[in-house]
Amino acid sequence: MTARRSATETGIPLYLIPHAIARQIHRQGEAVHRISVKRVCLHYYNITVRTKSPKRELKPRNVVPNGDNPVDIKDDLSHDGNSGGAT
Repeated sequence: MTARRSATETGIPLYLIPHAIARQIHRQGEAVHRISVKRVCLHYYNITVRTKSPKRELKPRNVVPNGDNPVDIKDDLSHDGNSGGAT
């Protein structure tokens, strides 16, 4: 199970709600799970943005272009490139 993170901003005026939500999403840099906006008094709101890490298969890989065949950095470092035979 992935850990979920949340960030709360309090006392946000009505006209700044979209900017506050965008700021939280950019600050956390993950997939958005839930956005909660609650009115606290008059035209002020509390905003909570909950995020979670993207699934493992959707994360970008570290790939270095190698002509027509891109090479994964992890695969390239796991062996020395020799076929095992003596030269």
